[in-house]
Amino acid sequence: MRSQLYNRQFTPTRPPNTDDDEPFIVPARAMGMVYGTQLTDEYYQDLHFPLLDAFSAKLLEKGKTHPDRIIVILTNQEVVFDDQERTIDKSPYWQDTCTLKPIFERYFLERMSKVKSIDYLELKPKSKDEGLDNWNKALLLVQQVLSSLEFDKNANVYVSHQAGTPAISSAVQFDCLAKFDKKVKFLVSNEYEEKLAEKGDFIESSTYLQGMKIQEAKALLKRYDYSGVERILNPYWKDSSDPLLVEIRDLLGMAVQWNFAKFEDFGNARGEVAKERVNQWWWMGYEAAYLGVVRLRQGNTVEALFHSFRAVEGLIKEWALDKYQPQIQYSNPKQSTTAYIHDVNLPQNLRYWFNANRNDRYNNVGLFGKALFTLLEASYPKNQWDKNVDIQVVAGNTIDERNVTFHSLRGLQENDVFKAWNTDNREKWESRVLGCLNFVSNQNFVSLKSASLMAKVHDELVDAIDHYELQN
Repeated sequence: MRSQLYNRQFTPTRPPNTDDDEPFIVPARAMGMVYGTQLTDEYYQDLHFPLLDAFSAKLLEKGKTHPDRIIVILTNQEVVFDDQERTIDKSPYWQDTCTLKPIFERYFLERMSKVKSIDYLELKPKSKDEGLDNWNKALLLVQQVLSSLEFDKNANVYVSHQAGTPAISSAVQFDCLAKFDKKVKFLVSNEYEEKLAEKGDFIESSTYLQGMKIQEAKALLKRYDYSGVERILNPYWKDSSDPLLVEIRDLLGMAVQWNFAKFEDFGNARGEVAKERVNQWWWMGYEAAYLGVVRLRQGNTVEALFHSFRAVEGLIKEWALDKYQPQIQYSNPKQSTTAYIHDVNLPQNLRYWFNANRNDRYNNVGLFGKALFTLLEASYPKNQWDKNVDIQVVAGNTIDERNVTFHSLRGLQENDVFKAWNTDNREKWESRVLGCLNFVSNQNFVSLKSASLMAKVHDELVDAIDHYELQN
């Protein structure tokens, strides 16, 4: 409201410590109640709209933009605040804008005469619990009113989201980004700036979108959804030489390979950091086991059981290939990747095992299934085998449970995974898998996470994305 009022039957109360030439600041609902019903030319001249003036000036400067449609979101919290609460001068009830519609109509008629249509939407909570300072409720209300309109998908959209509660502002920003993506620009200004009309400015949606996308990526990263993170962030590093973005890209590339159990490609991509580890015959067994841990955290019980058992069985096979190289042949042309042990300089301690498991026609034993586990047992002194409960369980109980589970279509609960390993919780399950791997590899890792190269890559990814967020 302009600073000098003459011949009026009222004078607004000026805030303390303000200059005489400063405009009065009047609660929106009160302004509409007083002026909206008697908006003569004379009374209209009393009013001053610094933010609207700045935004319209920015839109119309040098003929750059001529909006053909305006959408105004008004607020009405009459259900939220009772008569007693409305007696408080600073009650949010008096900040509602629902009474300003006649004033806005006059303003846009004079300032933006080329506009073809104006939609007035009202945020009107239905109960006290839906106040417009409630972030979740405000978002729902904004989504509801905007969904009532149809939009041209090819139109450029300009949004001012400053003149509302923080919850409304955030909701408008969020929903407009979701609806219009890169087609939206945000108009921002500061109503307390001098020469306000010169201070309005556009903010590209990409500035907001990038922040939202990073938050979305971080949420997916917590779920180990590396492909999802890569899909979200790919547009940002596509044409970038930023070293941090290149680092994130490379780490995600490794993580995606690991997540698809392409451990060899993952290890090669890791480079010099992993060179010593990947030269060990046992390293991929620990990666497979940790992938099982990740799958259980994701709630994928079937894959958790699959990868945990595969880790141990696969590691035993790698152990056999390393230990019994002279006896190993790939002798079945129809299964060229299947290894067989042949009776070639066979160690004496394996004679009973070989005779009990051999294929009489081909005189060999395939390195898969129970024969693989009994080979491991036959290769160790009995007292050493008997001391390790973990390997005994997997060679007995787990292999049978695995076979039953993978031939069944019933659902698999988390407890079923633990039961298959003769445990009853996640910690004991991980410990059992680790105990089996350490027994086979003769290593002394204290956890599956510490044994995995991927755990380190994941931590580096988290740090890199955090740093990227801070610098943007």
